[in-house]
Amino acid sequence: MTTMADRLLDAMARSAARRYSGEAVSELEHALQCADLARQGGADEELQLACLLHDVGRYAVDQALVSDTTETTRVGPGARGHQEVGAELIAPWVPERVSWSVRVHADAKRYLCAIEPEYFDRLSAVSRDTLRRQGGVMSPDDVAKFAEHPWVRDAVALRRWDDEAKVVRKQTRSLEEWSPLIRSWFDR
Repeated sequence: MTTMADRLLDAMARSAARRYSGEAVSELEHALQCADLARQGGADEELQLACLLHDVGRYAVDQALVSDTTETTRVGPGARGHQEVGAELIAPWVPERVSWSVRVHADAKRYLCAIEPEYFDRLSAVSRDTLRRQGGVMSPDDVAKFAEHPWVRDAVALRRWDDEAKVVRKQTRSLEEWSPLIRSWFDR
C-alpha cells in the first residue's frame, strides 16, 4: 500500500529534474537547502518539516491547480497559489502550525517587503515576479493583522530561509536523510 509519505518522497525525488521557478537550483535542492538552513538555525522539527515541504504545491499536485507558477502551464479554473494547494495537501497529516507556515510563506514575503524596504532589494528577479502575482507588498492593514498571528515568527523565519536556499551545488543532507522526518508524519 502506497502511503502519503511514499507519494511525497517520490514527488520530491522527481522534483530534482525540475528547476525551481527559473532559479539556478532544482526544486529538490531548494527544499533540502531550506530545511538544512532551518535545522542549522535551531528550528524545531515542525518548522524544519514546514521548510522541507513549503513548496510541495509546486511539485506534488496537478499544476493546472496552481496560479502562481512561473512555468508555462495551462492554469485551470479555480487555480490558487502553490502555497495554498500545498498547505491543503499536507494539512490532514501535520500540525496546524506546519500547514499554516506553508500556506503563508508567500504572504511572509509580502509582509517583509512592507516592513523592511531593503528586503525587496535582496529578492531574486524570480521572487520579485512571483511577489507581483502573489498580491504585491502588503497593505498596512494586512501587515497589522499578519503581525498579530502567534506563528508570525515561524513564517518570517521560513521565508528568510526560503530566500537563502538558492545556492548552486550547496551540500545538504540528502532526501534519504530527511525521509524519516517525512515518514514520521505521513506514514499514518
